[in-house]
Parts: sequence; structure tokens; C-alpha cells
Amino acid sequence: MKELLPTVRVSRYNFRTVSARIRYSARRVARNETSTLRVIADVQQRGDSAVQEYTRKFDGVSLRQDQLRVSVNEISESVRRVDDKLISALRLSLRNLQALQVQLLSRLRFLCRQNGFNIRLAIKPLSSVGCYVPGGKAAYPSTVLMTAGLARLTGVRRIAICTPPDSTGKVNDAILAAANLCEVDEVYRCGGPQAIAALAYGTETIAKVEKIVGPGGTYVALAKKLVSRDVTIDFFAGPTELLVAADKTTDPNLVAWDLIAQAEHGPDSLSGLVTCSQNVAERVRTEIKRLMPRIQRRKYVEASLRRGFAAVCGDWETACNFVNEVAPEHLELLTHQARNICERIDAAGLIFIGENSPAAASDYCIGTNHVLPTNGFAKSNGGLTALDFVKPTWVVQGSRKGLRSILEPLCTLASAEGLINHYYSVESRFAR
Repeated sequence: MKELLPTVRVSRYNFRTVSARIRYSARRVARNETSTLRVIADVQQRGDSAVQEYTRKFDGVSLRQDQLRVSVNEISESVRRVDDKLISALRLSLRNLQALQVQLLSRLRFLCRQNGFNIRLAIKPLSSVGCYVPGGKAAYPSTVLMTAGLARLTGVRRIAICTPPDSTGKVNDAILAAANLCEVDEVYRCGGPQAIAALAYGTETIAKVEKIVGPGGTYVALAKKLVSRDVTIDFFAGPTELLVAADKTTDPNLVAWDLIAQAEHGPDSLSGLVTCSQNVAERVRTEIKRLMPRIQRRKYVEASLRRGFAAVCGDWETACNFVNEVAPEHLELLTHQARNICERIDAAGLIFIGENSPAAASDYCIGTNHVLPTNGFAKSNGGLTALDFVKPTWVVQGSRKGLRSILEPLCTLASAEGLINHYYSVESRFAR
């Protein structure tokens, strides 16, 4: 059997090759594309009946058409069953999340006076958003906050959630309580690629949305990518990923626990150690083995860590190049030179500096969003923010003087492009 965090040697000559090999999940995505496309096409054609069929096939739950949507009464009953401490924790998490995003939104509204024109940036919310909330191996009420909570903050008029039911056909009480807290308009008990297709194209019960956001497993992330030709999505957000950079000053117990925490999501999670010392790798591996007999969700953790790695790099310059090639969802820097390393990282969904900034804290309470790009897409995408739920719209009001001042250069540019009527459109205002 493969060992936990098997060692891979990384040099300045092979860091791209090693990172490409680690990203083998991309090849799995390609193999799954045909079956996912089949599900999407079937939902497009048959609507609710296809959603019901795949929910029965993938989740083992038979639902009537009128059971796809979770009723208001069911949501109310779930809220009453949820412990007050959990409600308080959800409120705290939502408050911190929204407080950070309010700061972001406040910096977008401005007026620029330029050459006789007043140009204002107006922020308009999307009219509808579909939020995918994973289920199956765990329940994720926090994901409701990270998606629907931001949609509500920005004023999205219709917010729909799709989440897989449990084996009895019920939606987790905590998820419904979080949905109630975020004033979600609609909750549907369906998951997988069939839920993504329903949100993208609509069915008899589920109206289509303008944008789909949220994380999921491989099939869900792939389904989002495939429907993106017809509906906007946030980004590829599949199984979770964490790299931890450590040196001889790092406490191996902290590294072990942080890797275990992300690995417990499921066997598809990607967990990796990055170091320049074989001794550090051995100490972390030893600590993980020591902890393993007493941890919960051990089956998932072991499976994830066996497909993870301990990358022993020639030097920290090579380590930084390697991290940028892998482009992980989460990156913890637990080294004595963490700040310097941070400046050299260009591709990571979320970066944590120092031992008091564990990735697990960002998953819940500190205000950052845990919906982040995976599968290498951190090279071109950041995490989910309030900006994903709004449209920047420029509003222009000109003056006669300002318009006259640009007549000559406008004529020159319009003539160069062979679109001279553009110029005459502007010039006509001075011919009266």
C-alpha cells in the first residue's frame, strides 16, 4: 500500500514535470466528461423527470416531482431543531464574511470628472443566482453563507440553492437553517451534475438562473465548466486542496493537523507538504502516523494523504516555482521566512502566513471565503467575492464643451476604422 505523503524530489529542472504529474486529476476530469455531458443533455430534454432519475441513481433517493423543492414549513421546522449555539456561530460567520465584503464594495462606487464628462461607476446586482451546496460525505452550512450570504448582501433578487438530500430524502437541518439566515428564496433537494444542469437550463420546477456559484466534487465542477457556454459560472471549484510550506523551525504537529483537517473532506482532497528538508518531511509523516489512530473520518484522511505528497525541494526558489505551478487552492506558509515567500507566490487561491492563520479558520469564521479555485485554476482566478454577484455599469453624463473637445480625435479614430458615421453622430449635435 502506498505510504502517507510519499516523497517527491523537486529540482529547478523538474518542478514543472512534477507539478504536472501531481495534477493528474485533470486527466480524470477528461475521462468523466462524456458521462457528465450525457446527464446535462438529459436534464435539458426531460427536465424534472431526469433530475429525479439521477437523484435516484446517484443518491439512492426516490423523490416525487413536488418533493424537489423544500417547503417553507420544512425549513421552519429545521430551524427549530438546530441548536442555538450553531445559529450563533452561523450568525458570527456571516457577519464577519459580509463585513469584509462591504469594505470591498465600498471602494467600487466613485465619480470621475474628466474632460467635461462625469463618469460614475454604478454597481448593479444580478437578478438570479444558483448556489450549489455540497453534501454526501459531510454537510456544509458554511457554504450557504459563503455563497447565498454574499448574494443577499449585494441585493440579488432571486437566490436558489441546490444540495443533495441524505439517504432518507431530507436536507440537513443546519443547511436549511443557514439558508433561512441568508433569506434564500428557493431550496431544492438535488445535487450532482443534474442540479447544475437544472440551474443552467431550467426544468418544470427549477427556473434557470443567470449565474451558478459554489464548490462541489469532480462531477459538479466539471458540469459547471460544461454549462459555462450557456450560463455564467464563478470558476472551477472541485475537491479541496492544501499545500503547507514548512522548515526546521515549524512545529510538525501543526502541519500534521492542518493536512488532516483538509484531507477529511474526502479521498479526492489534495494534501501536500513543501519543504527543503527530508528530515522535516519525515517528522511530519511520523506525526501524522502518531495521530492517525485517534482521528475521526480516518478512512477519508488516509485515502487523501496516500495520494498526497511531501515535496522535498532543492531550495526555496525552487519551492516557490513548484507552488506556483501546482497553483493550490490553499497555501499555508509556516516557515521562518513566510513573508518573503508570500511575495514570490503568484498562484494560490488563499495564502496563510504563520501558525496563527490555519486554513481551517478561513473555512468558517474569519471573514474570508472558502469557495476557491482548484485544479490549477488559481493561476487565473481568485476566490469568490461580492464582485461575483454584481455587474459594474458605467454611467456617463457629458457636457457640450466636453463633447466638442473630442471632435477632432474622434474623427481621426473613426476614419481610421472606416466607421465615419460614428463621427457624424457626434458632429450632428453641433450642426443644429
